[in-house]
Amino acid sequence: MICPYCGEKMEKGIIHGDRYKLKWIADEKDKGPFLQMFIKGIELEKEGSGVEAYYCETDGIILIKI
Repeated sequence: MICPYCGEKMEKGIIHGDRYKLKWIADEKDKGPFLQMFIKGIELEKEGSGVEAYYCETDGIILIKI
């Protein structure tokens, strides 16, 4: 994948969750890590599967497709 910010090639990898599913939560709904399981968000992975991600070392950015 090519970085949309700088045009350099991105490194493919995976992000694994730890105890709970990874999910994106809007700032105004975030209540901290202890309450995140009760807040509805966009799930980034199915339980235990991880999510494919691309890392740009130049920009320090990670992109994922949901």
